[in-house]
Amino acid sequence: MVLHETSETITIAILETSIHVSIDGSRREVIGPGFCDPIKIFMPALLGGTTRNANKTFQGPRMGEQQISPLTSQAKRDFLRHLLADINALEQMIHDGLIESGRTRIGAEQECCLIRSNLRPAMTGPKILSVIDDAHFTSELAQWNIEINLDPQDAGKSCLDQMTTQLRELLDHAQRKAAEYDSKIVLTGILPTIRRSELDFKYMTPNPRYRIIDQILKELRGEDFTLYIEGVDEVNMRHDSILFEACNTSFQVHLQVDPAEFADMYNWAQVLAGPVLAPCVNSPILLGKELWSETRIALFRQSIDIRHAGNYISDQQPRVAFGYDWLKHSAAEIFKRDLATYEAIIGSTIDEEDSMGLLQRGQIPRLRAMNLHNGTLYKWNRACYGVSEGIPHLRIENRYIPAGPTIQDEMANAAFWVGLMLAMPDECRGQWDRHFYFQEVRSNFLKAARNGLSNELVWFGKATDAAKLVLDKLLPLAEQGLQKIGVEPTNSRPYLRTIENRARSRQTGADWIIQSLRRLRRELTLDECLLLITQQMVDYGLHGVSVDEWKTPCQSKLFDIPDRYQRVESIMVTRLVTVHEEDLLDFANTLMIWNEFHHLPVVSHQGRLIGLISAKDIEAHRNSGLAHENSIVGDCMTEDIVTITPETSLEKAEKVMQINEVGSLPVVREKQLVGIITANDVQALKRKLDRV
Repeated sequence: MVLHETSETITIAILETSIHVSIDGSRREVIGPGFCDPIKIFMPALLGGTTRNANKTFQGPRMGEQQISPLTSQAKRDFLRHLLADINALEQMIHDGLIESGRTRIGAEQECCLIRSNLRPAMTGPKILSVIDDAHFTSELAQWNIEINLDPQDAGKSCLDQMTTQLRELLDHAQRKAAEYDSKIVLTGILPTIRRSELDFKYMTPNPRYRIIDQILKELRGEDFTLYIEGVDEVNMRHDSILFEACNTSFQVHLQVDPAEFADMYNWAQVLAGPVLAPCVNSPILLGKELWSETRIALFRQSIDIRHAGNYISDQQPRVAFGYDWLKHSAAEIFKRDLATYEAIIGSTIDEEDSMGLLQRGQIPRLRAMNLHNGTLYKWNRACYGVSEGIPHLRIENRYIPAGPTIQDEMANAAFWVGLMLAMPDECRGQWDRHFYFQEVRSNFLKAARNGLSNELVWFGKATDAAKLVLDKLLPLAEQGLQKIGVEPTNSRPYLRTIENRARSRQTGADWIIQSLRRLRRELTLDECLLLITQQMVDYGLHGVSVDEWKTPCQSKLFDIPDRYQRVESIMVTRLVTVHEEDLLDFANTLMIWNEFHHLPVVSHQGRLIGLISAKDIEAHRNSGLAHENSIVGDCMTEDIVTITPETSLEKAEKVMQINEVGSLPVVREKQLVGIITANDVQALKRKLDRV
């Protein structure tokens, strides 16, 4: 595989207290405190972000440099040798008791969206990070995202409160810095106001790594990525870069576990995925479409899916996956399966002795090749290997919980999951297939992603209403689990009560968004609804009450939002009536009469705009004496037409209509008809604003 149009050389160096990246010889520190793996430096798009921070106590000797690149034949052979040695070394460390045990720690990563005062994405992430100067913060794939890495906390009485306090302080700090660039932070799984135009490749964070990753994935796929998600509405489109993945923002929670318990704990994490996600859903809208309650699950999988259509019998696994079977022995089994299932697509030059050699000489290896391969995969429950204070550890990373809508909601989600993880039933150990069908566990996860609490989930073989399952079974278990690590009920209940209130009211973040959208839509345009929903997220997101208490946004707040009607897409009509060139003229005329239209776009069968026909065109054709009962649209349509894009300003659109003496303008993106705007639409908006 050959990369084109890029000449950057990227290396990483693991130093005593930090990790550095070199791009064409320009070195910068990118890693400080946090609770993540060094591999996350390089695989931002596949991991939902860019660089991630290493543990704050991470120390060790200088381990040399790695040049990271696509895999040529020789490089692949060298890399695979290191990868096999890494997995063997992990297995040996587990066998010899070298992996840390008896210590429980939790950590989290907060992904955030940046917006301008008009509630649209703000491309200010790189500028904000340049002035924050705090190693807890790092960049993300898109310029409108940043990430915050919390310090890992030893489990204990106040661990949740300490995480909450630090998260609030770091978000407050980021909010103050964002304000310097006319930006705000909003906590949300998918930003409701994001538009197709903001998903252009030029809005990626300006870092050569992203261009390299984008090229690698596109070359592996061999064609544009396809996005098809069906909910109440549907999204069906192609996209030519990995930037769609950047729509997803999450609150990723880490839990360190003992190696002897890893297989059971990982299986338990899989069982919990659906029931935990159900009350946490917060991402029902993408590009104005009402899709899944947690649309991130489908969006991430499809946005970087490099599989090719083929024989259905082959059952090729996507790199974004839930999993397909129980773990039976140890953490090493996951990495063995992944190596057998997924091709290594990124390599690195490892100029040191292989991991088995280091281990035999009494040194703790960092298993770089294994972590690098693991970083090209995306598991919703992800096995992680790391080294802290020279001691290796294993942890499980929960990657399916969305960001937002408030700090209280996020920390409630974290407490709920951690508590349940620590309350694993003894009778399940080593006997998961006796209590659960793996297919049911996976089905629970997908049902929760699609419909949140509006489901029946299978729990120990019985179908149970999701909200009832949370209230009757899971919350008591979560409280017991937190008590095991010293979190007393007085400390845990404020968090768990937030989950309880959502389940009782059946109002998750997704439910609130959908209900608000439907109620507001009775009187407002879709764009106006999305602006109001986002405004309420801003008002309540960082310090407000939990989402179960939120009400429908007040319409009067709409007029406090600046530049809300700046572009054509704010008011254009997207549900279009169109005709084809070969359609009967009488058919087109009848459609205009039925719908009280004066114009109809003429499109090809591929959706491309090829003309416009108006009532005046039909009348002129009939008066010409050339009309007959088989006259078609192509006989009199206008082919030389003026078009605009969704990003065109309303002011310019109005001037274009006046100059060309037309009453409507087709709205086109990449030659595809996506909407239409009329002079009546513009005048109606002016009358509306005059009444304010």
